[in-house]
Amino acid sequence: MKTKKPNAIIYFFVYILIYPMLKICYGLKVNRKDFKKPKGACIVLANHVSMYDFLMVMLSFYPKRLNAITAHKWFLNKPLNKLLPIMGCIPKFMFDPDVKSVIAFKTVLKRGGGVLLFPEGRCSSSQTYVGIHTATGKLIKKLGVPVVSCYIEGAEICMAHWRKKTRFGRVQLTYKNLFTEDDLKNMSVDEINTTIDNRLSGNDNTTTRKKPLSTLWSRDLSEGLHHLLYYCPKCEQEYSMQTMDNTITCSVCGNSATYDRFGTLTPIGDSVFDDSIPINFRNQVKHEMRLLHKDMTPIEVKVTMRNPSPVSGGGMIDVGVGTMSLDTKGWTFEGTLSEEATTLLFPVDTIPAISYDHNDNFQIYHNGMYYMFIPEDPIKCLKYVILTECAHRRFASKVLMTLGKDSGFAE
Repeated sequence: MKTKKPNAIIYFFVYILIYPMLKICYGLKVNRKDFKKPKGACIVLANHVSMYDFLMVMLSFYPKRLNAITAHKWFLNKPLNKLLPIMGCIPKFMFDPDVKSVIAFKTVLKRGGGVLLFPEGRCSSSQTYVGIHTATGKLIKKLGVPVVSCYIEGAEICMAHWRKKTRFGRVQLTYKNLFTEDDLKNMSVDEINTTIDNRLSGNDNTTTRKKPLSTLWSRDLSEGLHHLLYYCPKCEQEYSMQTMDNTITCSVCGNSATYDRFGTLTPIGDSVFDDSIPINFRNQVKHEMRLLHKDMTPIEVKVTMRNPSPVSGGGMIDVGVGTMSLDTKGWTFEGTLSEEATTLLFPVDTIPAISYDHNDNFQIYHNGMYYMFIPEDPIKCLKYVILTECAHRRFASKVLMTLGKDSGFAE
């Protein structure tokens, strides 16, 4: 499929219609202090904390139109299967070698275009930077064009991935020139990856804001938070958390906290909670990491498997049922595929991370194939995502992901 330039007419009308709405609803502020936009080919790297990130970055970079690297799954359903190619989006098999996407990447840069890439490869549910594939630095060094960073703040609170509804609030984008062509020539791949990590995690003090970003109102802010923080840090029970109004509470031990419009958790009474979602999520990751060891009992889950429909725009179709089990070798599917007995191995060495749709499914890209798994209990999809990355970091012969920020994977 030929990679087109983003359609100028659609891009313009989206810009004049949607960009003002982002400013009104989310007080979108774009900090371009000391930033100089490249005139020719460039790569824009951004952290990924909400489903609206691509809109905010692409529209705030206008009039230069960006081709966005987009997860392959978004090209499978109507009308996106027609719209995304028109907008020059480049399909990518996430966390899996994809020669076609690299060729398209090079094509855009060769004609002087710009490419938007979210190097984390998935939207971070935990409001924290989750790290990048170690091959990112190698690719960027090889491409050898100026690189820009966009650090997104506030969207993780207003447009939280675990909440059904967005909330009016304040969001800020901070643009910086990250690498020049000469920088890329003189830096090692590890140095490039480290610089990206520091910038997109905010560890290099990228932001200049003085006041914390927040939602404008504080009603029902905790809605859905129990799906993200499913582990009680006090009694260590899983899936015992419940939410109501602005409170999250363990139904077993009563451990509870309030959640305010600044994204802060405050323990009630003698309850045990850290004051931020990222730190509580880190402790949850550490809990899952303790379940994985060389003598572990395989973790099993009954699933329905789906593959892309052979019909363009047909979405995903059921192709089999069986059991997914996770052990020191990775995930193994045993069951039926197109009514034939099948065993599939997704090795821990080559599956560093996976993505998911909240409380619905988790997805694996492997050897140029896209698999969707619907677990028997969909509320546990996030748990299987965490376990996958934990297993890779614990058992893989070579870890393919950088550490991120406050991730818990190193503990």
